[in-house]
Amino acid sequence: MAPRERGAKVLAPLLLLLALLGSPGAGLEVQHKFLSPTLTNNFALDGLGSKIYLAAVNRLYQLSGPNLTLEVEEQVGPVPDNPLCHAPQLPQASCEHPKVLTNNYNKILQPDPEQGIVVVCGSIYQGFCQLRSMANISAVAVSFPPGGAGAGAGGGGDPVTVFPSMLNIAANHPNASTVGLVLRPAGPAGGGRPDTRLLVGATYTGFGSPFFPRNQSLEDHRFENTPEIAIRALNARGDLAKLFTFDLNPSDDNIFKIKQGAKARHKLSFVRAFLHPAPPPRGAAAAAAYAYLALNSEANAGDKESHSHSLLARICLAEPGRNASAGETKKLTESYIQVGLQCGAGGGDGFTRLVSVFPATAALQLGPPAAPPQELLFGVFERAAPPGARQHSALCAFRFADIERRIRQARHSCFVEPDAGLVTVLDSVVQGTGPACEKRNIQ
Repeated sequence: MAPRERGAKVLAPLLLLLALLGSPGAGLEVQHKFLSPTLTNNFALDGLGSKIYLAAVNRLYQLSGPNLTLEVEEQVGPVPDNPLCHAPQLPQASCEHPKVLTNNYNKILQPDPEQGIVVVCGSIYQGFCQLRSMANISAVAVSFPPGGAGAGAGGGGDPVTVFPSMLNIAANHPNASTVGLVLRPAGPAGGGRPDTRLLVGATYTGFGSPFFPRNQSLEDHRFENTPEIAIRALNARGDLAKLFTFDLNPSDDNIFKIKQGAKARHKLSFVRAFLHPAPPPRGAAAAAAYAYLALNSEANAGDKESHSHSLLARICLAEPGRNASAGETKKLTESYIQVGLQCGAGGGDGFTRLVSVFPATAALQLGPPAAPPQELLFGVFERAAPPGARQHSALCAFRFADIERRIRQARHSCFVEPDAGLVTVLDSVVQGTGPACEKRNIQ
C-alpha cells in the first residue's frame, strides 16, 4: 500500500505563515486547569462543551466544562499483556508467551452523540476498543464481544462469532500512530439510513516493523487482522456480530493493507482524520462531504537517505439521498485518492514532515480592503535534522479549492491522460481491484 512518491507532484502552500523557532513570547493567562499524573494522549468534547473527555496513559477522565472539574475517573491500565498474544476477549484464546504489566496508551477517543457512546481504543490487547457511555465514561455502554470474556458490564447478550480482525483495531505500541473518525450518516434517523461507521488509520506494528518484539518470533497477529486504513461498522444498537467488522460486502473493498513484502520498506505515520466540510447539526440534511487523512509516508524507511513525504488523502462519503434506502455507501477502494503536501520552497529546502493539521474558515488578508473568508487547511511541518540539531518547523496554509483542483487533475490523469507523477493511489495493495488508478472508479 505504498504511495508512489517518486516524481510525484506536491501541492505547494498558499502562504508560508510563520517559522516556529521556539522564540519566547507572551503567554495567555490560564483560567482553569486539570493536572493528570500520567501523560495525556487525547481529549474530546461532547459536542455542546458541557463535558470534556480526557484520555491519559492508564486513565480516562470526564471533566465538566468549562471549569474542568473532575466528574469521573476510570483506571484502564496497566494490565498483563504481551504483543505476541491475542486479545483475551477472543474466545478460547491462549498464549504461551509470558505476560507483563503493560501501560495502556490511548489511541482513539471519539464521541458519537447520536448513539451516546465514546469509542475508546488503547494500545493494550492488540489495540482493543470499547464503547463507553458519554454520560459516564467509566461505564461500558455496549459489552463487546457480548457474552465473551472481558466483555465488561454493559449489556451482556448471546455470544457471537468473534474474529481477531474485530478486536485488533488500533496500533498496539506507544509510539505507533493511530487516528480514528466517526462517520455519521446523513439525514434523520430511520428510513433505511446507512449505519454509523468508524474510519481508522493505524501504523503497522507487526513482523518486519521496528515495533515488533525482537525475539525472532514469527507469530504476527497484526498483518492478517489490522490493515493500515479501514472503515469499520459502528452500529452499537444493531447486530453486534457486525460491530467493528469491515462493514461492506465484500469486506476487501473497505480496507487498504500494504503487502507483507513491502511493509519493511514503507512506514505510514498518521497525523489526523477529519471531515470537510464540517458536519451540520444533528438531524439536519448534510451536504456531500469527504473524510480526509493527513499522514506521512517514509519510502525505503530502512535506508539512511529515507525522507518523509507528507500526504493528504481524501475518501468520498455516501451522498445524501443516493441509494440511502439500500444502505449503500462509497467503497474505500473506489474513492481513495491522495496528493502530496509540502511547506516552503521546493527541492530539498522545504519542510516535508507533517506534524499537525487543522481545517478552518479564515481570511488571509486583513485589509484594507478585507478579503472574504476562505476554506483553508493549516499545517505545521518540520524539516529533517541530524540528531542533536535544532529542530525547525513552519506553519503553512492551503486552500481547499486548490486541494480539490489538484484532485480533479489527478482523477483526469487516471482516465484521460495517465500520469503516475500526478495521481497517487495506494500501490502494493492486497485487497481491492488492483493498484492501477485506471481500473478504479475514483470519485
